[in-house]
Amino acid sequence: MRLVLIADLHFGTESPSLVPRLHAAIAAARPDLVVVAGDFVQRARTAQYQAARAFVDALTTPWIAVPGNHDIPLLNLPERLLSPRAAYRRWIAQETEPVWDSDTARIIGLDTTDRWSHQRGRVDDNQIERVCRMIREAGDRLPIILAHHPFHHRPEVEKSLMRGAPRALEAWAECGAHVILSGHLHTFLVEPFVARKSDGQTLQVHCGTSASSRLRGQDNDFAILDVGDRRIEVTRMVFSDDTGFDHASRKVYAVGEAGWSEA
Repeated sequence: MRLVLIADLHFGTESPSLVPRLHAAIAAARPDLVVVAGDFVQRARTAQYQAARAFVDALTTPWIAVPGNHDIPLLNLPERLLSPRAAYRRWIAQETEPVWDSDTARIIGLDTTDRWSHQRGRVDDNQIERVCRMIREAGDRLPIILAHHPFHHRPEVEKSLMRGAPRALEAWAECGAHVILSGHLHTFLVEPFVARKSDGQTLQVHCGTSASSRLRGQDNDFAILDVGDRRIEVTRMVFSDDTGFDHASRKVYAVGEAGWSEA
């Protein structure tokens, strides 16, 4: 099964000339499913959401998504406090924690937005238990968690780690091997995360920004994920004005009794 992971489109600060080339690159990859790790828009305004809706409507393959912190209002405080996901549900999807099953994988959507925090996400005990149960019940399918906020930051990252993330990682590592897909940091990273009790059960894939001009030292990119029998191949596609999106790196990981390792 082939997935395409995109994140941090940030319509309102998108690069207009890049968007059609992103569509073309996704179509050329011929995925079974596109997964969007949040931040469709920059400021949750109607015009930005209309552009984001037009983008997903133009996709030629099925897609699922979760919201990001920019997808809930920042300046409209009554709406942020009383109905923070209303615009997302109107324009993008009613379900903020979708689940998608195939013979090969189970995609588990997780809404990590927090109306009380401008940037930092959160995961609560009910979400942790729900995901843990779905990992255990996945059977031969590879559990893949889709969230906007990462569950682990490297030391150089200035943003605050989301609330509940260490507890979630430890709990899920005990439930079984899985993959976490995320965005938020506008940087690309693929590596196993070593938890304290169950080493290497979590493989994390952070995607950079797929369409925004708000770059943080890295180019626009997206990921192609080829999921097989307890293995995953991750290809990073990077944008340049000359070539469009092109292959930049490829890594293959397989999971065994000790967890994930590079194949």
